Amino acid sequence: MRGLIRRLRRGERGGISVIVALSLVVLLGVAALVVDVGALYAERAELQNGSDAAALAIAQNCAVGSCGAPGSTAQAFVNSNAKDNAANVDAPTFPTSTSVRVRATTRETGGAGSLALMFAPLLGIDRETVSATSTAAWGSPAGGPAVLPLAFAPCVFNLSGGRQVIQTHGSGTPSCTSTSPSGQTLPGGFSWLSGSTSTSCSADLTINTWVPSSPGASVPGACDSVLVPSLVGDTVLLPVYGDRTGTGSGASYRLTGWAAFRIYGWRFPSNAVNNNTAAGPNCTGSCNGIIGEFVRFASLDEEFTTGGPNMGATIVSLTE
Repeated sequence: MRGLIRRLRRGERGGISVIVALSLVVLLGVAALVVDVGALYAERAELQNGSDAAALAIAQNCAVGSCGAPGSTAQAFVNSNAKDNAANVDAPTFPTSTSVRVRATTRETGGAGSLALMFAPLLGIDRETVSATSTAAWGSPAGGPAVLPLAFAPCVFNLSGGRQVIQTHGSGTPSCTSTSPSGQTLPGGFSWLSGSTSTSCSADLTINTWVPSSPGASVPGACDSVLVPSLVGDTVLLPVYGDRTGTGSGASYRLTGWAAFRIYGWRFPSNAVNNNTAAGPNCTGSCNGIIGEFVRFASLDEEFTTGGPNMGATIVSLTE
């Protein structure tokens, strides 16, 4: 009887050994799944962040007139987003005249083009290549939030005009005039538009729509909280109108495009900042207006739609 029991126990020990061996295989598989898949996920996240940043940077360069050296730009942005500062980047491609695609893949510090795995080699998988692709596109804005609810007259818009004082309608003598499609004379300057509220200065505006004016030289709505010294030097997107109906408080304006305007100062009733400087131009006395210049500018504001005419302002966004 005792001999039989000993033989049975030896059989149990053999069975346990098999179970332990099988369990180790399962545990190694789980380790490979947790550790190695986690490493692959982290690597892809780094590459995706890098390719996104690279595509946006190249698109911004292209949008303002020169794509520069897209390969160098892509490599720099992808590398800067990698913990080891190393990644392979294919030569950027341009699927259309207004889009760029960047593809980044793994590159270890030693130069290998794939990621070494820790546990997966026990299952016959030594290395894995990770990649990420991003596409960015650019276009002229059609609609979006105007930081200040105003529209410029077409004759004051000039990308090479430098700094200028642009006064509100009814404030001083217009610096220029233009003619609307219907033959109406349009005075230079700008008009405040309706759309802001007592709690929000911003107004959502779209080209090819008519927008009523907000008469007077006073700052409308909650815009005093926006017209603060920190706004000086900022570039904002503001609409330009191309036609007008009515006059004064009954005027409406048809918006035709968006321009990028760099703000240097302003003067309005009870709100004046940087309006009288040695550098000039200045807005003093009876002047009520804004000081700045029209520039080429690429914005990443996701609230804007595209499809408008090219007036120097561009919206850049990721499409892939």
